[in-house]
Amino acid sequence: MRKTKAIKRNNYLNDFLPSAASKQRVEDQIYTPLCDCAATASADLHMEICDGLIDIMAALFNVSGRQLRSPQRDRKDIARVRQIGMYIARVTLCLNIRLIADGFARDKSTVTHACHLIEDLRDDEEFDLIITRVEAVVGAAFKHVLSAKVGDNDYK
Repeated sequence: MRKTKAIKRNNYLNDFLPSAASKQRVEDQIYTPLCDCAATASADLHMEICDGLIDIMAALFNVSGRQLRSPQRDRKDIARVRQIGMYIARVTLCLNIRLIADGFARDKSTVTHACHLIEDLRDDEEFDLIITRVEAVVGAAFKHVLSAKVGDNDYK
């Protein structure tokens, strides 16, 4: 079931992109460079990225960044936004699960659970469209940051 998600994501890109050439250009610019850069980034950069991602999630979903950063259990709506953030960090930004767990003040099994849960929820077309748009926003927000940091030799 999870292998079909890449195909489904591409179908949803067609909803707001005018042509196949544009779709390929966006995929090349957003998804591939982020994954390449994230593999070589330092733990400090990963923490900065998680912190920025939490701020973006708080703004997009109109929740408190303080609640998203809290290690305490929260209401279901706050937890779902945090789960979406962890999923985006793993899938779109290709961050390490352990570093995502540290950045979100959670256990790595919680990150794994969140990724599986959000992946399963993407079967709903409306939810998938929301996640696709959040991926586009986060990809655009972090594209230049990762490129600049990797060029600065701030990684090990």
